[in-house]
Amino acid sequence: MITRDELIGYLDDYLKVDQVPDYGPMGLQVEGRCEIRRMVTGVSASVALFEAAIEKKADLILVHHGILWDRDSRVVRGPYKQRLSLLLKNEISLLAYHLALDKHEEIGNNILAARALDMHNISPLGEIGLKGNVETLGLVELKDQLTALFEKEPVVFDFGPAEIRHIGYCSGGAARDLAYAIEAGLDAFITGETSEASYHLAREGGIHFIAAGHHATERLGIRALGELVAAKFDVQVEFVDIDNPV
Repeated sequence: MITRDELIGYLDDYLKVDQVPDYGPMGLQVEGRCEIRRMVTGVSASVALFEAAIEKKADLILVHHGILWDRDSRVVRGPYKQRLSLLLKNEISLLAYHLALDKHEEIGNNILAARALDMHNISPLGEIGLKGNVETLGLVELKDQLTALFEKEPVVFDFGPAEIRHIGYCSGGAARDLAYAIEAGLDAFITGETSEASYHLAREGGIHFIAAGHHATERLGIRALGELVAAKFDVQVEFVDIDNPV
C-alpha cells in the first residue's frame, strides 16, 4: 500500500512534471481516498473507464488524458459533470500525466515506440518528438511493423523514398510536427492522427506520413507507468483499454 500523496510526489518527480509545460494541470486532478491499494490505468479519462475502475474497486485512476484542460469551460455540466460525479461519489482519485509522459526518456510514449522500431542515433524532433535512423526498409515493411506494434492498420500517405532510413516519431495528435520532419530531411514521419493539411504537406515535402492512431500510439507509456508503480510499490495495477478508433 502507498498513500495517494506519496504516489503523486513520486510520479511528479519521476516524470519531471515541473520541466514540461502543458495546457492543463498534471498530476492530481481529483482527490479521492488517501490509501491506495488498487489502481486502474488507461489512456483517456471517460465514463467508461471510470465505471470499469469502480467495478474493479480501484482507489485511483492514472491516465494520459485527464478531465481538466485550460481550453475547457469551468461550468460543471454534461459529460464533465458525469465524470466528476462518478469520481467524487466513489472517492476515487484521478491522476493525469500528458506531455511529460510523451517525452519521458525511459517510459515515454515516444521512446518506447522508437525502441520497438529499432531506431538508433535518436535525438529530439520538435518539442516532444524524436528522430532517428533505422536499418533500410521499405514502406510496406514499416507499415507492417506499426500494425503489429499498435494492433491497428495505419493511415499512410506514400510520398517518400522507396528506401527508408531516417524516421521521425511523435505519438498522439502531432500532425503539425510533419513540418519539423520535412525540415530535417527525414524519409518518414509517424504520429497518431492526421489532419487535412497533412496530405498535401507530405506530398510537397516528399515524405511518407503515417498516422498509426492517437489512442493506439499512447497506450505504451501509460501501461509502462502502471507497471513501474506495481513493481515499486505494494499496489495492484490493471491497465484497462477502452477502445477508441481514432
